Amino acid sequence: MARATGPVRKLLAIYTGGTIGMRSEGGVLVPGRGLAAVLRTLHMFHDEEYARAHHLPEDTMALPLASPDQRIIYTVLECQPLFDSSDMTITEWVQIAQTIEYQGFVVIHGTDTMAFAASVLSFMLENLQKPVILTGAQVPIHALWNDGRENLLGALLMAGQYIIPEVCLFFQNQLFRGNRTTKVDAQRFEAFCSPNLPPLATVGADVTINCDLVRKASRKDHLVVHSSMEHDVGLLRLYPGIPASLVRTFLQPPLKGVVMETFGSGNGPTKPDFLQELRMATEQGLIIVNCTHCLQGAVTSDYASGMAMAGAGLVSGFDMTSEAALAKLSYVLGQPGLSLDDRKKLLAKNLRGEMTLPTMNERRSLLQDGMLGCRVEWLLSLDDGQEADAIKDDLMPSLALAAAHAGALDTLQAFLELGRDLNLKDYSGQTLLHVAARRGHAAVVSMLLQRGADVNARNEDGQSPLLLAVRGRHQGVIGLLRAAGACLSPQELEDIGTELCRLASRADSEGLRAWWQAGADPGQLGYDGRCALHVAAAAGNADIVVLLQSFKDRVGTQPQAH
Repeated sequence: MARATGPVRKLLAIYTGGTIGMRSEGGVLVPGRGLAAVLRTLHMFHDEEYARAHHLPEDTMALPLASPDQRIIYTVLECQPLFDSSDMTITEWVQIAQTIEYQGFVVIHGTDTMAFAASVLSFMLENLQKPVILTGAQVPIHALWNDGRENLLGALLMAGQYIIPEVCLFFQNQLFRGNRTTKVDAQRFEAFCSPNLPPLATVGADVTINCDLVRKASRKDHLVVHSSMEHDVGLLRLYPGIPASLVRTFLQPPLKGVVMETFGSGNGPTKPDFLQELRMATEQGLIIVNCTHCLQGAVTSDYASGMAMAGAGLVSGFDMTSEAALAKLSYVLGQPGLSLDDRKKLLAKNLRGEMTLPTMNERRSLLQDGMLGCRVEWLLSLDDGQEADAIKDDLMPSLALAAAHAGALDTLQAFLELGRDLNLKDYSGQTLLHVAARRGHAAVVSMLLQRGADVNARNEDGQSPLLLAVRGRHQGVIGLLRAAGACLSPQELEDIGTELCRLASRADSEGLRAWWQAGADPGQLGYDGRCALHVAAAAGNADIVVLLQSFKDRVGTQPQAH
């Protein structure tokens, strides 16, 4: 972050609508046109003498001098039509993101969805070099007593005087990182807060910049505007007693991603039918991000119910706001050519300062072997006796399954020191091998197989570890399981022809390779009597045709499923 230099700073103020420019019609407020004309009449927003001397056009204004050696000139671009913020969508935010040619930007936006807009824009604008500051008002700027003038003037001055290369939100004398904000009050002027990150700047008699928090721009990389954002994402807030049937209905296609607001530190119901719905959805490729519905704090695995949510395949949102998580999910799902695992890894990264990841020491102690390992070590340290044995019997299965889910190899090996059964099952019949195979933990799968785990164990739905590895596209794990004698059952291969045709129509080479490696016959016919090769050829997917032809030529080079 640096102070902006140069005698003139040119800004673009994009007026999308919202309360700040609204007028009363028929007793209700509606977006009002001609904001530039209104601002020209207010001396705090326009130096008329300077404008006449320099022949500024009607939509361009000059702020009075904020410093003796610098002038801020801004052009107001009024959207056609103007929007109430409740009607703003990703489509409108993409149009805003594509208007980037000035030294700084102010987006005048309605407050109701401003946190969503700031979050979406932060992910759309990669390698941002300039300030983009959203602002608005709780009361129209035309009213005698309003907050619009202070907010807009503050945003213009911050964008003009400082180089803060982030998407920000300015409200009530505070500059927030946009993807850290949420609206917390519908009436007071202090409408927004940033619950898990302090303001980037505070304006009073002086401007105080929190330089350590401002993200550094990379001068080597050029701005990339990501306009391909996935629209089929949703938000589901849990409540006590939420029926599994309702969750199942919500998680249906065409939905591709969901932000789930859970209790406390990421907890949810542990009833088998509820967890089964989540697990089935994630196994079918739906990405679910776990965010707490609390205003402050983060998702952790401190509680068994939180561990169960992770075991159902949910991705931790750490301390992201729901607005940021939804925007990030839309961005990640909109990126072409990524596998399901790649998308989940991207969601777990801090891309635009949207979340606070645990430090390395915290990760060791909270997310990896540390916490699990300490619990296992404590169990191992218990003296022999009836009470100690009862404690071990109660706790070890859940800890072992959590270790398999996390890929905690050392913890599982400590578990074996207790002489426990490698083929223990959870409430849904899943073994340690099921869990490790579904997560793609090749080292854990290899260790379990070497120690005699049942390679063809079936859970209550008749699913094998091999099927779960295929669904996760974990080719290394598939190879280990096949080498140990794993095979798909007739039930698992039911309708395989239709599934392969579906993958071929989508040009999903990764999915086709996984099924082929697992022993599926690529020549199986789908429901319409065609095989995957026919579908790929009809769709003009030349690369898939070549891939399927190579499978056909290699029939017999591997054991077939049976």
